[in-house]
Amino acid sequence: MSYISIGDMAQTYMIRRQNTQLETTATRLAQELSTGRTSDVAKRFSGDFTMVSSIETSLKSLEAYKSATNEAAHFATSMQTSLERVQHQTTAAVSALLLTGNSASQTQIQNTASDVRQKFDAVVSALNTQVGGRSIFAGVATDGPALASADSILADLQIAIAGQTTAAGVETAVDNWFNTPGGGFETSGYLGSSTPLAPFKIGVTQEADLPFTAANSTVRDTLKGLALAALVSEGALAGDLSEQALLLRNAGNELLSVQDKQTEMRAGVGTVEAQIDTVFAQTVSEISGLEIVKSELLSVDLYGAASELEEVQTQLETLYALTARMSRLSLVDFLR
Repeated sequence: MSYISIGDMAQTYMIRRQNTQLETTATRLAQELSTGRTSDVAKRFSGDFTMVSSIETSLKSLEAYKSATNEAAHFATSMQTSLERVQHQTTAAVSALLLTGNSASQTQIQNTASDVRQKFDAVVSALNTQVGGRSIFAGVATDGPALASADSILADLQIAIAGQTTAAGVETAVDNWFNTPGGGFETSGYLGSSTPLAPFKIGVTQEADLPFTAANSTVRDTLKGLALAALVSEGALAGDLSEQALLLRNAGNELLSVQDKQTEMRAGVGTVEAQIDTVFAQTVSEISGLEIVKSELLSVDLYGAASELEEVQTQLETLYALTARMSRLSLVDFLR
């Protein structure tokens, strides 16, 4: 009978290699048990990553749409909040202005006009709202305010009504400033762009369109009504209480007529908000579904992995015991 002997160095190398293999296997199995996923994707799919790559590509695309949807939702919510403030200020102004009678005293007229002046400031501020450093009512010119300051607008209007001695004259001058193409409002009042903001791409075929700007006719009519009353606080028709009172009442009627338009404008934003919510829910659902499919494709049999890990640990313990025993051998022990 022939024997094949293994030298000490070769034996040591063999033991180390076995040890390394067992430790590598144990590490892999421990990782799979902790994550629930295979650590050798190439082996699982025999090198064909088509399905997994397709899922990951879809997930990246959906995550991008989800981010865009979140941005659109934030934009739309901010628009709705701003328009709500505008409508609230308008409603409050109407109540005060329509109560101004022909016999109103100078103090009553000034108090009412000053109150509406503050509301005018609040409305301009609301329309100049920014989200993440971007104006929401300035069209594509998001890097600056949508409107000039309330002080600046009223200063321009004071120049426009110079020389007017009747409420009708003031109304005509203010109407021309706001509504004449290329007039005061378009050249110095509205600072945004005539090009509306591009729709948000929130899905493969879905877009959230928020084209509302401070140049909108509803916004102009709102600003015009508030400005008519605010000009009284700046000295318009000074000394003629009856004409001032008439101007305040007419301003109230102007604002009363625009309230339905404000509601329609807010409803338009609300429709887009609802669309965004629906698309967001669909996107989240699709992401969840793909994550489940991906998890199932990469999952491991936890019971099988645990049994295999236990077996490998037993082999390691046996190898450690054998190595320790061999390290204690000596020539004397061998000759006994």
